[in-house]
Amino acid sequence: HMNKKDYARAIIAGKRAIDMQPENDKPVLGAMYSLLADEYNVNKQYDLSDKTFEKALSIDPDNASVLNNYSYYLSVRGVRLDYAEKMSKKSLELRPEEATFLDTYGWILYRQGNFLKARDMVERAVKLMGDKADATLFDHLGNICFQLNEKEKAIEYWKKAKALGGGEDLFLDKKISEGKLYE
Repeated sequence: HMNKKDYARAIIAGKRAIDMQPENDKPVLGAMYSLLADEYNVNKQYDLSDKTFEKALSIDPDNASVLNNYSYYLSVRGVRLDYAEKMSKKSLELRPEEATFLDTYGWILYRQGNFLKARDMVERAVKLMGDKADATLFDHLGNICFQLNEKEKAIEYWKKAKALGGGEDLFLDKKISEGKLYE
C-alpha cells in the first residue's frame, strides 16, 4: 500500500500487523512500529508519527535506522531539533560510516544554522556514496553553500540534483533559474 501511495490502507495494514505480532518478538515489533511511524509521517499525521516512533524506540532504543528516520523527519519539519540532533548522533555512534545518517546529521545542523559543520557532514556523505550519491544530497549541499554565500557552488549542486532526478525539492527549478534559496 505504501508503494502504491495508498497511505490510509498502509496505516490500517500496519496496525493490523502490529496487533497480530507476539509482544515477545521485540525486534520485529519495533520494526513494525517504525514502519507505521513512517506511514503516519508520509500521511502528515505528525503527532501519531512521533508517538509511534517513540514506541518503536521504547522497544528497541538502539535501532540506528529508527533513530535516523525519526530525527530526519523532525529536522524536515524544523521541530525539536536538539532532540533530533541527540538521536542522530546516537545513530552515527552505532553506524558511523552510514552516508544517509551523515546527511541526516548534516541537515539537522543546517536547520540549526551550523552551516560549516553541516557542509562537512553532507560532503562526507557524498564522498561515501560516490557515484551513487542522490539528488537529495546535492540539493542539501546547494542549500548549505547558499547559506555560506557560495552562490555559484550552490547552483552547481542544485544542477547536479536536477540531473539526478531532482529529489523531493519542489523549488529546485526556481532555485536554479533565480539563483536564490527557496524552502
